[in-house]
Amino acid sequence: MGKPLTFQPGPGQRASESPLVAPAPPAPPRGLRAPAKVIRSSLRYSIKDALAWAIMQGAGTGYVAPFVILGGSGLFQIAAISGLPSLATGFLQWTAANVTDKLGSRNRIIIVSSFLQALTWFVFAAAIFLPYSTGYWVMLVTFIAFTAFGAFPQPAWQSLMGDLVPTHRRGRYFGLRGGLAGGVQMAAFLIAGWWLTWCDGNDRFALLGLSGRNFGFLVLFILVAFARLQSVYYLTRIHEPEYHRQPSDRFSLLEFIRRAPRAHFGRFVIYCMLIHLAYGLNGPYLGWYLLDQLKFSTGQFAVILTMGMLANVLSQPLWGRLCDRIGSKQVLVIGGNAIIFLPLALMMCSEFWHFLLAMLYDGISGAAFAIAVGNYFYDVVTPPKRARCVAFNTLFLAVGGLIGTFAGATIAVLAPTPLTLGHITIDHPFALLLISSMIVRLLAGLLMLSTFDEFRLRRPHFGNNR
Repeated sequence: MGKPLTFQPGPGQRASESPLVAPAPPAPPRGLRAPAKVIRSSLRYSIKDALAWAIMQGAGTGYVAPFVILGGSGLFQIAAISGLPSLATGFLQWTAANVTDKLGSRNRIIIVSSFLQALTWFVFAAAIFLPYSTGYWVMLVTFIAFTAFGAFPQPAWQSLMGDLVPTHRRGRYFGLRGGLAGGVQMAAFLIAGWWLTWCDGNDRFALLGLSGRNFGFLVLFILVAFARLQSVYYLTRIHEPEYHRQPSDRFSLLEFIRRAPRAHFGRFVIYCMLIHLAYGLNGPYLGWYLLDQLKFSTGQFAVILTMGMLANVLSQPLWGRLCDRIGSKQVLVIGGNAIIFLPLALMMCSEFWHFLLAMLYDGISGAAFAIAVGNYFYDVVTPPKRARCVAFNTLFLAVGGLIGTFAGATIAVLAPTPLTLGHITIDHPFALLLISSMIVRLLAGLLMLSTFDEFRLRRPHFGNNR
């Protein structure tokens, strides 16, 4: 099997640098491309799929961890339900790329996996009726399956969307798609939060042998199952261009690991893994801090996180256009440096309104980072290698997130508080997690951001490469 990860160096690049990618090949002859009308229709259905999926994410996925937290779980139980599903799906995606290559049909993988993911919500609903000690383990196993069914088709989905979306409009399209989906997710999350607050302690909702709060969760989980089934319908309407693959496009995980330090894409993945590790140190425990430690209501919790979603939604299209104009790497530098200071902003929060301002900052900086990461991936990875690179990238991110999540739980449980560092006194474990997260974010930016280059703006343009 040749050397699929190397190519002739471009201007200013040393021959030893093997970037795992090459400039995009010329577009196929027009006779082999789908009609523009079919492409436009598919992209519209993809947006509709995103909107239905966003309802599931906002009203369902966003409240799995709060359900566990409100049930009285400890930090390691929270860490398990936050970190283990991602690790399992990281290894699952390792095989997903091979399945995509063998089947040659990306739509089949996407549709079947999404349908199975919809069915897991009925298991979540059934687990509410179990004693908590048993229900937690059912929720954990089901959440692993849910995340796996959502992640398994990601290599195929990113490969498919990379073929459908015109290169010069990727930033604008994904910014628009992400903004619309984010708006729906934000609304669903906010409504669900106030619905749970309304149900909590209300005797009128104490039905089917459940407390008012658990009945509220039951309604949410059933509704989002149908939202996901609706998104599956839209997925069936998306056209799949012919999937071109060559034996030379295949490469193993060991080859990827060996060459990653010398490759632009490999160093990009390492940077993203470190950022996920940093997020794992504090992200999964924000809900615990707000709901369990500060005793905020689910409605207040929803409003705080919705502020971040709102800022994210409103700024995504702007960051997407900026990616098209100045390049994904430059926007990634802006976003990557900005997210370093989010833990510092959270450390200054003590009141409800303080958290709203911190989440406003988080939404804007996080949108820049997320849009730039997604677009840079499409810029730097050639179409035949996308499915496999998505799988390996996901595995690295999952490992980073898992390490950060369990490290965060360990620090919070074992570190003595109050803790004095010089003239600073840390009086709560969550503050220590924020400091740890900020240090890792800072080191990731200093060590890795300058090690990979912009590709789209220096890439040659081929006649009809649209």
